[in-house]
Amino acid sequence: MNPSSSTETIFDLVGLGFGPANIAIAGALTESWQATDVRSIVSATATPIKNVLFIEKHKTFRWHPGMLLPEAKMQISFMKDLATLRNPQSPYTFISYLHSQDRLISFINRGSTIPTRKEYSDYLTWAASQVQKNGVNVLYGHEIVSIEEGVDDTVSIRYRDLSSGNETVIRARNIVISPGGSPRVPTFLAPHTTNPRVIHSSAYATSIGAILDSLKVSRPLRVAVIGSGQSAAEVTLDLRSRLSAIPVAGRHEIEMLIRKGSLKPSDDSPFANEIFDPASTDAWFALPSKRLRDIKLAEYKLTNYGVVNPLTLDNLYEVVYDQRLDESIARRIGSPVMRDEAIITISPYTSITSITAPEESGKGTFIVQTVSLISGSTSSQEYDFILYATGYERSQWVNLLKRSEIGAHFGLNAKTSSVQLVPSHQRVAAPRPVRAQHTHASPTSSAESTPPSSPEPGIFSSMELERDAHQEVYITRNYRLLPHGKGGEEKHFQPKIYVQGVEETTHGLSDTLLSVLGVRAGEVVADLMGA
Repeated sequence: MNPSSSTETIFDLVGLGFGPANIAIAGALTESWQATDVRSIVSATATPIKNVLFIEKHKTFRWHPGMLLPEAKMQISFMKDLATLRNPQSPYTFISYLHSQDRLISFINRGSTIPTRKEYSDYLTWAASQVQKNGVNVLYGHEIVSIEEGVDDTVSIRYRDLSSGNETVIRARNIVISPGGSPRVPTFLAPHTTNPRVIHSSAYATSIGAILDSLKVSRPLRVAVIGSGQSAAEVTLDLRSRLSAIPVAGRHEIEMLIRKGSLKPSDDSPFANEIFDPASTDAWFALPSKRLRDIKLAEYKLTNYGVVNPLTLDNLYEVVYDQRLDESIARRIGSPVMRDEAIITISPYTSITSITAPEESGKGTFIVQTVSLISGSTSSQEYDFILYATGYERSQWVNLLKRSEIGAHFGLNAKTSSVQLVPSHQRVAAPRPVRAQHTHASPTSSAESTPPSSPEPGIFSSMELERDAHQEVYITRNYRLLPHGKGGEEKHFQPKIYVQGVEETTHGLSDTLLSVLGVRAGEVVADLMGA
C-alpha cells in the first residue's frame, strides 16, 4: 500500500510521529485485530480502527541516538516496556524481543532487571518493525506541514517528503499526536544554538566526534557542561573518557556549571516509585484543583527532574575524589600530578548571565559570564565548546493546532502563547484565556521539561510564533482533547484528537516517561473504538 498515491485516502487513524508512544499505540491496535474473540478486547459495538498510518520525520526508527553512551543503563525495569503492564502475553513485550533474539536465558543470567540503553533502543527498533509486519503503515522521512478541518468529519493532514520536497494531503477520522520533546534552550544560549560547538545533550553522542575533530586538539581544552541532571552527569563522564584519550601537554578540564549547591540523587525508592504506577494516573487526574496537582508535582520532583541516578552519582564522585587524592599527594611530595585524565570540576550556585561566541566560527573560545547565587560576585571564563543538558520542552502540538482552523474548536488561535491542560472534570462551558506575561520565546504546554527518556524530538516543521494569551484546553482521562462548547454543548467537531507525552500536570509524572506507555496505549485504543 502506498499512502502517497491518492490525495483522497481516508484513514481511521493517523499518528503524527513514530516514537515509543505511537509504537505502543500501533501494538495495541494490531493485538485488537488479531484477537480471536474481539469482545475480549473491546465491546461488540466498538468502532473498528483498521486503516492506520504513522508519519515520522526521521528516515528510520531512532530513539535518542545522541545519548546511546557506552554502558549507559535504563532507569526502569524491562517490564515497563511497550506492552507488559497492559498485556503480559503481548507479542511486543521485552521478553518476546529477548526470546526472538535467543538472548532470554542470557539476560536472566546477568542478574538484573535493568537493560542497557543500547539494548532497549534495539528492542524499540525491533518493535517498530514488528508492528509493520503486522499491518501498520509507517511513512519514514516525512514531516507534518499542517493539519486542517476536512470534509465529512475528517482531519486533513499535509505532509512533506524530506527527500523530494513533494507534499501530499490525506484525510483521517482521528489523529494521535506524539510530538516528543525538543531541547529546552535557556535564554542566554538562544543566540548560539546554531553554532556547531554548542550542543544539547540529546545530540551529544552523534556530534562530539565531529567537534573534537574540528578543533584539531593541540592544547588542553576547557569544556562547559550546563545542567545538574542525569544527562549532564553522563555526558561529563563520557567526555572525560574521550578527552583523556587525546594527549596534550597538560590536562583537559570539564566544568559543570550548576545553579544548585550540589548534584542531587534521584529518589528511586519503592514507595516513591509508586508515583509512576498506572493507578497513580487515576489519582492524579482526579485531584480537584490545579493547586493540588502542582503541590504533588513539586513533592515528587526529585524522582525525575534535575537529579542523578545514585550509581552514576557514585561514579562521578569517585572520579572527583581520586582527583583530590592526586592533588593532595602532589602537594605533599612537592611534584606535579603525573596523570593524563581530564579534570572534572563542579561549580555550584552558578548562574550564567551571558555568553559571547568567538568572532570566527571554528576558532577562538566562548566567554561565559557568571554570577554566584551566594556571594553575588561575577566572573568570566573561557571554554572551547559548550554542552547543555537542560531538558526538553513540549510545545510543538500547540504550534500545530494554533496555526490551524481546528485550533478554534479548542479555544486556540495564532496569538495563543501557551496552553494549560485541564482535566475534563473541571470543564466549564467556554474557553478561559488568561493574559500572559511575555517571558518565553515560544508557546509552551503544561509539560515543558523532560529527562532523556522522553521520545525523539522534532517531527514537525518549524513555525514562527506570536504571543498574546494563555489558554485552557480540556483533556479526558483517556488523553483526548475536548472541543469547547457554548452553553454546555460541544461544537460540531467529530474527529478525535489525542496527545501523548505532554500531560504531566493532568496525568502525572509518568506521562512524559516510558513507565505507562503500554497501559496508556490500551486506554487510547479503547477510547478510539468507543469501548
